[in-house]
Amino acid sequence: MHGIELTGIPVLYEFMKLVEEAQLPHRIICVPQSNPMGLDSQIMGVQTGYNNLHTNQQNCWNWNRIGQLRGDGSQEGEWVELLLNLTEPADTILDLHTAGAETAPHVYAHVSQVEQAQYLGLPHVLAWEQNSTSFCDTCQQLGKIALTLELSASRAITSEDIERGIQALQRYFGMLPKAPAARVWSIRGHLKRWLSPSGGVLTWHRRAGEYIQQGEPLATLYTRQGKQELASPYSGLLLLKNPTHAPHERQELAKFLLE
Repeated sequence: MHGIELTGIPVLYEFMKLVEEAQLPHRIICVPQSNPMGLDSQIMGVQTGYNNLHTNQQNCWNWNRIGQLRGDGSQEGEWVELLLNLTEPADTILDLHTAGAETAPHVYAHVSQVEQAQYLGLPHVLAWEQNSTSFCDTCQQLGKIALTLELSASRAITSEDIERGIQALQRYFGMLPKAPAARVWSIRGHLKRWLSPSGGVLTWHRRAGEYIQQGEPLATLYTRQGKQELASPYSGLLLLKNPTHAPHERQELAKFLLE
């Protein structure tokens, strides 16, 4: 749903070829570019991702939060309306996303749909109870299986990311054997944010997806007052790093999943 979240586009292009070759007994609708305006909006060749720089430079709409866009008459609103119309006959919605500067692949699923999320074979499932205005949450409230896949980092893409995404879709549709069961986490109980203690320039020492003990060296923050070594505030999984190299005070740096 965001122009910066590129991995899902080639994943769907390649998956469409596999579906055509396999002639699966399903009706599958693929939308590789669900935000063509965001994909087209670039600064110095880099996707900005959210808003349409050509017609709405100041709106900064989050394309994944659709409540304020549907039916408002704008170009974006018409496109979101089209997406929601495409979902009406569907039983299942798989929404391909990416997250952060670096992330451990994971799936967001309503607590009632964790079993279906396991079919994808990604290592972590984050279960939610309270709905938001996101695209998948809206579809889930309409009675559909609705899963949000976070396949890789945003603004960067590798062949391994693409292959992982293709395999997740193949597993879901029975084209590959099942993978080991994912670790299931509660968003309300396990997900924690880590905020920067001050402004500065940040360098990381650990990778997303690693289990880290509280107090272990995690990053270095360079400030006017000197170099500050940042220790992990938690013991748990470093789920993702936010895409900031020069955070301000109390800006979110990362998300953790706690045991």
